[in-house]
Amino acid sequence: MREFVNLDENNYKDVAQIDADCLASEKWSEEQFRAEIGDASKFYAVCKINGKVVGFGGYAQVLDEGNILNIAVAKDCRKQGIATEILNIMIQNGVNNGITAFTLEVRESNQAARLLYEKAGFKFVGIRKNFYSDKENACIYSRTNRAR
Repeated sequence: MREFVNLDENNYKDVAQIDADCLASEKWSEEQFRAEIGDASKFYAVCKINGKVVGFGGYAQVLDEGNILNIAVAKDCRKQGIATEILNIMIQNGVNNGITAFTLEVRESNQAARLLYEKAGFKFVGIRKNFYSDKENACIYSRTNRAR
């Protein structure tokens, strides 16, 4: 059974491990994730299946804009719609908190993530050259939330 919870003292180490497994060259440390707990400008959705953390995503809010920081799903749990659910929860939370637009950067080579964002209404708006530590370009995506 899937359950979605906030990032907290009980799961930040598991989140950091998934991040390290999925994003080795750009991973965050346990302490970086721990520092995010309680930061009112940040929101993290953590997915658990049968009590085990299997994915997460987070964004930072500045005024009415949200910047998606990361989304990662354990390799053995991919292609089950978990990333889509996490992204939808993040967007809905942002809308509920007054976010009118989201932006993000994603590796140019990460076709699965780019498709995820495009299916969620994000539009490609540009390239950040040599953005990552290995000099890979980042694709910039943006999504405007429609008023309800």
